Amino acid sequence: MRKAMIILAGAVVLFIGAQVWTTISTRSTPQQPYAVLRSIDDLEVRSYPEALAARVERPAGTYREVANPGFRSLAGYIFGGNEEGTKIAMTAPVHMELGAERSTMRFIMPEEHDMESLPLPADTAVHLERLPEEVVAVLRFGGFANEERIQEASARLLEQVQAAGLEADGPVRFLGYDPPWQLVARRNEVVVRLAAASQ
Repeated sequence: MRKAMIILAGAVVLFIGAQVWTTISTRSTPQQPYAVLRSIDDLEVRSYPEALAARVERPAGTYREVANPGFRSLAGYIFGGNEEGTKIAMTAPVHMELGAERSTMRFIMPEEHDMESLPLPADTAVHLERLPEEVVAVLRFGGFANEERIQEASARLLEQVQAAGLEADGPVRFLGYDPPWQLVARRNEVVVRLAAASQ
């Protein structure tokens, strides 16, 4: 009995240590820069500068149906699946837009790159693009994301945008910050671009 308790205690310590290491490692991942313009209750209004991204598009589907193949394609690109075999640093968050006709996933490229320095993808499903600067409203939620939780958060975001007297201009996007093996202190966000008149 005592031996079993010691083994269990050791497993718990290892688990906690692994989660702490994972959380610290995730927090050290370069993040897409932004400026907070103001906070309105649970909402945060942010300004994002122009950025470069690698994008894949999929037929419309659920979060799970889009996330796994999309992530594999984009990860393949930054881990050397490009014309130069170059590895590109991973950044956070991963952007997803789940639409009725098509869905999109994006990785934001590190700030030190420009369009000329990025190698062309080997996978023809991966496309490089320039994202314009934008002002967005953001709502954060924790835990593991799934279709239901993203839809609930998206509905709350749009309700709060309207209640704050702001005007949404485009679809809601999901931003995921953490790897699936991180079980604690998870960060998820839903964002929507704001019309120029309400910024």
